[in-house]
Amino acid sequence: MMQQLTVQIEMTRSQLANPQAQVGRAVALRERWTRTTVRHAAWALALALVGSANAAFAQEPPDTKDESTPGDAPVALPVAVTVTTVPVGPAKKSLLEQIDDGTLPTPPKATPTPSFLQLDWHGYFRFRPEILNNGFLGMAVPDKSIGTKAITTSAVAPPLSLWPANNDPNTNVQSSKVGKTNGETAMAGATMRLRLQPTLSIGKDARIVSTIDVMDNAVLGGDPDYSGYQARPDVPVSAFTMSTKPGSLNVKELYGELKTMLGVVRVGRQASNWGLGMLAHGGGGDGWDMGRPTVYYGGARKPGDGHGYALDSGTYVDRAAFVTGLPKAQLYFSVFYDYLSNGLQTTDAARPDIIPRNAGNADDVRQYGLAIMRRPLSEDDAAVRQHLLEVERKPAIDGGLYMVYRTQTSDLQTVKDPATLGVNDLNSKLMLRGAKATIADLWFRYEQRFSPLRRVVAEAEGAYIGGSVDDANALAGTADKKRDLSMWGFAGKGAFQDEGMTYSLDFGGASGDDTRCFGVYGRADCSLATYDGSPNQLITGFKFNRAYQVDYLLFHDLIGTVTNAWYIKPSVSINAFPWYSQDMLGVDLSVLQAVAQNPLGTPGGTAGSVTNIGTELAARGFLGRRGQAYADVVFAYAVTGSAFNLTEGWYDASTSQTPTNAWKLLGHLVLPF
Repeated sequence: MMQQLTVQIEMTRSQLANPQAQVGRAVALRERWTRTTVRHAAWALALALVGSANAAFAQEPPDTKDESTPGDAPVALPVAVTVTTVPVGPAKKSLLEQIDDGTLPTPPKATPTPSFLQLDWHGYFRFRPEILNNGFLGMAVPDKSIGTKAITTSAVAPPLSLWPANNDPNTNVQSSKVGKTNGETAMAGATMRLRLQPTLSIGKDARIVSTIDVMDNAVLGGDPDYSGYQARPDVPVSAFTMSTKPGSLNVKELYGELKTMLGVVRVGRQASNWGLGMLAHGGGGDGWDMGRPTVYYGGARKPGDGHGYALDSGTYVDRAAFVTGLPKAQLYFSVFYDYLSNGLQTTDAARPDIIPRNAGNADDVRQYGLAIMRRPLSEDDAAVRQHLLEVERKPAIDGGLYMVYRTQTSDLQTVKDPATLGVNDLNSKLMLRGAKATIADLWFRYEQRFSPLRRVVAEAEGAYIGGSVDDANALAGTADKKRDLSMWGFAGKGAFQDEGMTYSLDFGGASGDDTRCFGVYGRADCSLATYDGSPNQLITGFKFNRAYQVDYLLFHDLIGTVTNAWYIKPSVSINAFPWYSQDMLGVDLSVLQAVAQNPLGTPGGTAGSVTNIGTELAARGFLGRRGQAYADVVFAYAVTGSAFNLTEGWYDASTSQTPTNAWKLLGHLVLPF
């Protein structure tokens, strides 16, 4: 039986007569009790290993030998020692006995060590069918010179059956069967995209971020499994096609980010986004969904929040950036350096062991930038912003200044693929370019919650670009052809939301050139020269970033983006659920009106007059749940104005023609994650 020694010390008045003897006796007793306890513990440990700990412990009698110093006189003890034996229950089984009868307890599972790496995934899958009717505005006018071009003032090319080559028996003997007599006006198809945005976190202070588009805007049926007409014996004609080629991967972003005590360092290919995205748009959600503000607290938005799912492009740059600031005030500063173009590189396809290098700095296009902004950047900032808006009911004001200086000293005379050029290529001749530009962009955002169901949001952005190009020639000439740059643009959005109702207003403008080029799909030198080839000494045509969408058809397709225009678009959205809800079911109705900022910048405009670009009527029905699934159907109808009038001689057009109206039907099925 296990025994427990209890030492009870009692002081009596009679035992206080001899203090020295009391102290000596107490020390001796404490030493004897210690030795006894240690000896018992040693016996118990030794005998437990052979399975007889309790029995052996019973055979070892307690040591009661008096270890007082010989010759000590009997004295009254200062303490009374009472040894009490207390039973503690039945005998405990030995380790060997527990192993024999299977009662040995299972050892606890080891706690796994947290991984140093963490992978986080976001993205979306998008399927988009579309029908565009009369996008070419009923124009397919042959050119005067060789009669093979199909000229239209729209950015949308005519269907193939309307091209002159398919309507002239001298160039196509089947013109009567495949030409315009078929009356083709609509072009239909569907595209898809899988966007993957994996983030690999390395500890708490470092991460690697990427954006990869799988089958980016791949046209369904656009990549059959044969290389050209009758290129395979088993596919003599395209009607025998049985399969499609494997899809492709497009790496849009890949950069590393490191947090330091002073700030954040970010290096690599990354999306460049500022403000509304009118100047620089990263191709993702921007806090607005075709005029309606999304649920936005200032933190990082997940794909699918906003209209990022409907975008087809974005601004991506090779950048080295450093961000620092005052997190408590949500005031940040960013300085960056962009590698926009290296020009010629020293590459050799026959020598894969050679590291590609920049062949020279003179032909580089470089960009230096500074951004000063007040806005939430982290999750902590977003939590503070949410508390300010929803608990304190105070307005949240964001804004900032974005400044860029861009320069290029020299350029290549012949434009070729740098990968095909070697350092000894005789065509690698330089010419003076002398290009420089300064860009300044102001951005402002205001939001206030008046109640859990009511809020107002307003946002605006304005930009100015100034600079010059000493020689705008594609090839070196005998005389300098200097061009100056002076252009501006601005955009604004405002919305009032009350439960499921949203009342919105979009407006903006962009300066235009007097070149009559119009849009973004004119001749290659559209900004540098007029439609007849004469030089444009002052470049004033500002173009919105194509990822900044204000409509579905008029600017988006027929012109290409907002340029040389004033526009305004009121809209109303009716949602069966409150604006802050995850669920969405409703309809958007909008009307957009646009006129030319510079009438001489449009094909049909006249000096001193108000030139109408057109009117767009649009309706969109939508349903879904944020973060899970989303679907919509859009119908847009464009009533074109005199700005699209085609006059004889415009880009060598053989006749004059007035535009007809166009319409568009498209849909989206989005699965975000």
